Amino acid sequence: MSRQLRRFTTIGATLCLAVGGAVTAGPQAQAEERCSGHHWMREFDTPGENIDVEYEFCVNGSGGSNGKYRARGYGRVMDGGGWRKVDAFIIETRLERDDHVITSRRCDYTKAVNAGDTNANCASPYALGRDPHLTGDGRIYIDIEDDGRGGTWYDLAGSKPIGS
Repeated sequence: MSRQLRRFTTIGATLCLAVGGAVTAGPQAQAEERCSGHHWMREFDTPGENIDVEYEFCVNGSGGSNGKYRARGYGRVMDGGGWRKVDAFIIETRLERDDHVITSRRCDYTKAVNAGDTNANCASPYALGRDPHLTGDGRIYIDIEDDGRGGTWYDLAGSKPIGS
């Protein structure tokens, strides 16, 4: 089995456990999570061995009159190690309604990616209230070390709406 296929198989299983655990854990029986259903996978040409990135955005929360909702990104970055890979690796996670941002957060994983394999999870702050049809969305900014091109934002698929 190729190195990349083994990695993605392992990541897929890890993501399923992480997402499943998030949905079933906790005292609230009404907790729900919806994801995009699309794992964004990409290999980037970097110094030394390439890095492989897999990511997906979700929305989770609990309904009711005092519901709490947030967007959450799940993913992993894998590399061969031993080299500085990126000048920047930033994840932006947004909780949205009808493509309007409710809450958002940027998580900087530059140091972690340059240090080796890493989980790169990023959650927006919670929004309170009764508000179905929220989605989790986001993008990733990657600036490859010494490629002379600067960085690029990659817009990923958003989640399916929660509460619909």
